[in-house]
Amino acid sequence: MIKNLKKFIFCGVFAVCAVNIFAQAKLENYVSASTAEELKKNGSIKRLHDDGDDVLKIVPKSDYTTKINSYRVAKGEKNFPFVYESLYYMKKDFLLASSNSSKKDITIDDISRIFRSVSKMTGMTYYSSTRKKDLVLYKKAYTISGPDSKEPVADKTEGSADGKVLYCLQDDASFGECRYKLNYHQQNNMLLAVFTSVDDLGIGPITGIEAGNMRIICFVIDCGDGLLLYLTTDANCKKVPGIKKQVTESMSTRIDAVYKWFLKQF
Repeated sequence: MIKNLKKFIFCGVFAVCAVNIFAQAKLENYVSASTAEELKKNGSIKRLHDDGDDVLKIVPKSDYTTKINSYRVAKGEKNFPFVYESLYYMKKDFLLASSNSSKKDITIDDISRIFRSVSKMTGMTYYSSTRKKDLVLYKKAYTISGPDSKEPVADKTEGSADGKVLYCLQDDASFGECRYKLNYHQQNNMLLAVFTSVDDLGIGPITGIEAGNMRIICFVIDCGDGLLLYLTTDANCKKVPGIKKQVTESMSTRIDAVYKWFLKQF
């Protein structure tokens, strides 16, 4: 009798806590009132840092804010620093309806699987400002076993992503074959994925970004009836002729490509 009573009390407390957590999971808990209003009106906010300002301006306030800043790329005084931030707010019912999904909800576990499904990035498109049309960004993309490999292995999407470290290869339209280290953190209603370049990035024989000097940070918060998606490209680039224009165009369009790809995964 006492054991059953304790079990009943525990379940009741757990249910109340779960309800409280869900009730607190709303957009205004993670961004300012003015930012929330702008996101609900326009759907996105973007910030390009091309003036040397290295402080993230629109990163959501959460348990992962410090961790996100710990992944920042160190900038060299003689190099060209590049930071591009994008913040999006998407209603779940819109995402499900747009993809004709039979699902009734989108959970953080769904988000976790999406950002580990590297092979589904194959054929991802981006808008080329020079050719004025959509082009294929990644001719191929897949998970690999380690930083020295180029052989594909199955995407590792089972269970929680928290603490997992994976590697992938992407055959980039501009940079050719590039490998990345993928760090994941997951808790409650949040998923953080950080892609760090393992190879040098450049055009032809010219290296614009040395290995390890470029990161793409993907952070998603489940806000109850909507998803808050934060994306940033953080890079320490060499000062070579034309690099500023090339990096600004390439990295900003790639963030937009990730966003468009994300929309289609439901």
